[in-house]
Amino acid sequence: MTENYEHSNSQRDLLLAAGAFMIALVLWQVQGLSFITYPLRLFVTMIHELGHGLAAILTGGDFVKFEVMSRGAGVAYTRGGSRFIVIQAGYLGTALFGASLLLLTHRTSYRRQVAMGLGVLIGVLSVLYSGLSIANLNVLELIVAGATLGGGAFLFLMRDADEGRHLIGLIVMVLGAALVLVFATGGNTLTVAAGLGAAALLILVGWRANRDVVLIMLTFLALITGLQAITDVWILLKIVSLPDSMVPMNDASAMSQAVGGAAAVWAFVWIALDIVIFGVAVYFALVQPNRDSLLHLSSK
Repeated sequence: MTENYEHSNSQRDLLLAAGAFMIALVLWQVQGLSFITYPLRLFVTMIHELGHGLAAILTGGDFVKFEVMSRGAGVAYTRGGSRFIVIQAGYLGTALFGASLLLLTHRTSYRRQVAMGLGVLIGVLSVLYSGLSIANLNVLELIVAGATLGGGAFLFLMRDADEGRHLIGLIVMVLGAALVLVFATGGNTLTVAAGLGAAALLILVGWRANRDVVLIMLTFLALITGLQAITDVWILLKIVSLPDSMVPMNDASAMSQAVGGAAAVWAFVWIALDIVIFGVAVYFALVQPNRDSLLHLSSK
């Protein structure tokens, strides 16, 4: 009985993962879906830049801040650490993130905790390293944000307030907090919005959604991040293959200057490593534990 139940769950998870893969593949390949893919582009860019920053911290350097730009590009500002690791941690770190998320989703039973923990981590990193500072607020912004927060708190805490007034007060306080965040970004609003938006969605899904929705979302995020890591470095290879005068500054060029070797060679190495990293994760997360189910489904 238990074995049949576990087998049924395994098949169900495999089918849900296949559905998430198909959605990711469509979004990855089909043009004209920018209204859907744009937030995903920002998310992948954020993971890329956080990869650089965390690598700097782990190798003894400092992570100053990161920026996600409206066109989908990004930049991370770091000091010290191992340049050899920090520069590579963008493209390789993105693939490692996708691979790790896929394994955590399909090789553990703590998917809700994974979603909420990831949301908290992204939220904290976004606040700490997006350049947020109260010092960025001028006097007028302080007055506007403070008055909004104070007014909301007053409505919410009134003793004779009814439920409707409590709700209005809460909404006004949230608006005040949002104003503080916008004013405190110092022009880096999109970065904060992308980070806190992704954090809020992950925490909400992990907290309130059923197991199937959590599994689909985490699998989808893992797949789209891993696939995009490979696509991005493939585009990088094409860019660094252009004449030098046409090549903008990028990770492969930085690696070439810092360590040596041609930029195109580094881009090619990253493509190969990204494919291996993500391919191994797909095998151990989906293929190996579901081999019998795959054979059963293919025989139908």
